[in-house]
Amino acid sequence: MDKHLQKLYRDIKTIKIQGATAIAKAIVLGLKDYGLSDKSDLKMWQRNIKSAATYLISARPTEPMAQNGVKFVLHALKLQRPKNTAAAKLILQQSAGQFIFLMGGAAKKIIKTGPSVIQNGDDVLTHCHSWLVQQIIIQAKKNGKKFRAFNTETRPLFQGHITAKNLINANVDTTMVIDSSAGFLISHYSGKELMMEKIIIGADAILSNGSVINKIGSYEIAASAFLEKVPLYVATPLLKFYHHHWIRIEQRSAKEIWPQAPKKLKIINFAFDLVPAHWIKGIICEAGIIKPKDVERCVKKLYPQLL
Repeated sequence: MDKHLQKLYRDIKTIKIQGATAIAKAIVLGLKDYGLSDKSDLKMWQRNIKSAATYLISARPTEPMAQNGVKFVLHALKLQRPKNTAAAKLILQQSAGQFIFLMGGAAKKIIKTGPSVIQNGDDVLTHCHSWLVQQIIIQAKKNGKKFRAFNTETRPLFQGHITAKNLINANVDTTMVIDSSAGFLISHYSGKELMMEKIIIGADAILSNGSVINKIGSYEIAASAFLEKVPLYVATPLLKFYHHHWIRIEQRSAKEIWPQAPKKLKIINFAFDLVPAHWIKGIICEAGIIKPKDVERCVKKLYPQLL
């Protein structure tokens, strides 16, 4: 396998490149660069591209946005039937650029729409590190809204530290909580002054039934929000759509939890969990703020090639 692809794979696998959007962009651009550098004849070139795509996607199996980016590019190559390698490279370059453009356009719409769910006086909780959620919160601050942000530290790799630093740098009033206290914080038992008014999380995948897959810990947060009738919003582009009701949940190395654990100890380290559709107030996406039941209809309208 090409050494540049191997490095990209390692960077994604070890979370040097992290977040669904960053991973998707890296894989699409990495595939493009690999294809443009491959000097094989057309038949071999096409085999190499498919092999490279499969290899890169396998680094993080619970990332439909990356899968959809690859599908978008491969669909263009199949549809346009290039006569030679030069023509195939041009299609690859154009389709990769088009998908990146779609990603950017979706993000701009979400960041513009998202702040509308935050009201003056709100306490807003987010989980893990979602660039889109971070930007929504920062934009709400820029819009002059007065609120407080709360975020989880997000064990075992502490991605919440990224969110906290970026919000603080944007002068957002920010408080961090440990993951295991998030449910209690949401509840009325923590006291009226700490009970959350809004939850906004990101997503790594949107399933066809409107449920979402997000960083482990999202299920408990969503369950508490549902019990306490606190509105939970998911900010995510529909480009993360996955046309099934379930997706493989990645399990990561036990060493992330306890590097020198007792030899006989078994450790389960889920990377993601599921938030059921009926616990979600709305999905903030490029189609506006939609109900989970409308996800597949909106995807069909905006991105029919993903279906």
